[in-house]
Amino acid sequence: MSERVTMSDVAARAGVSAKTVSNVLRGIEGASPSTRARVLEAVESLGYRLNPSASALRSGRRGAITLAAPTLLQPLVADLAEALMRAAGPVPVILELTRGRAEQEEAVLAGDWLRRSGAAVLVPRALDPARMETDLGLPLVLLADDGPAGLSRVGCPPDEQARIVGAHLREQGCTSPAVIGTREPADRWTEACVRGLGVDEELVVRVEDPDGVRGGVEAVSRLLRCGRRVDAVVCHNDALATGAMGTLLRRGVRVPQDVVVVGRGDTETAAFAVPALTSVSTGADLLAQAVLEILAPHLDGQPAGPARTVHVAPGLIARESSLRRP
Repeated sequence: MSERVTMSDVAARAGVSAKTVSNVLRGIEGASPSTRARVLEAVESLGYRLNPSASALRSGRRGAITLAAPTLLQPLVADLAEALMRAAGPVPVILELTRGRAEQEEAVLAGDWLRRSGAAVLVPRALDPARMETDLGLPLVLLADDGPAGLSRVGCPPDEQARIVGAHLREQGCTSPAVIGTREPADRWTEACVRGLGVDEELVVRVEDPDGVRGGVEAVSRLLRCGRRVDAVVCHNDALATGAMGTLLRRGVRVPQDVVVVGRGDTETAAFAVPALTSVSTGADLLAQAVLEILAPHLDGQPAGPARTVHVAPGLIARESSLRRP
């Protein structure tokens, strides 16, 4: 039973956050006596126990890495996961799907993974990284565009992504772009593109489900119904872009002659689309290497040093879907 119970289960039973549970179990002051009592009662009734080796893992003992990600249905996330596993080499990578749920991401920030690995990487979706609360002593790295001071973070700056897309669209003679983005609290890309490309709010579609082609199909259908002229569609990821491009072609819209389409992630989906999809590379392999460089001291039992922020420069892989001009 104890192996199946998580810190978030204890938090739900006690009516507190996962971070509060973590603090109580580690003896960190701050919780009231009544809160502490509720947490300990929940721990006892659920049979939850911290692994006795957790303190050794915190001090940097070699172990596995937990990768907490919302889904693998999103090609951009799946590529990141594969890149991290390649970069980790002999170090095991344990995949934990958070399903984009706030309580699951909070449990990661509270260190729930310490029971099974020596370090963790979180790809947030439901939580705003700028407002995250976590034990800053944890060997944890965010793969995100924002984050709290004192917590290591690796990302590909969305403003720079928007800049290179904007330059490419201007080269291709595009003057009226639309953006297909998301509503996720962790997302910074959508607003960066709206600002960087100067997109009118009427031409911004924020999808609820960004992980498949259906979101792109529905978003482009909405854009076509609005009656506004659009000569470029810039998408949050390659899956959305593939759905958007297919819908345009089925409606008799020529790509790229009438409408240019750009995705993000430079995934296999983009390379084998018809026509081949222009995509922004966020440097999955470089992101993974940066994460491993930050976590290496923890895993090797060495002092980790101060928190680091590493930015990987994006690149534009121009293909047939956006090349109006050579």
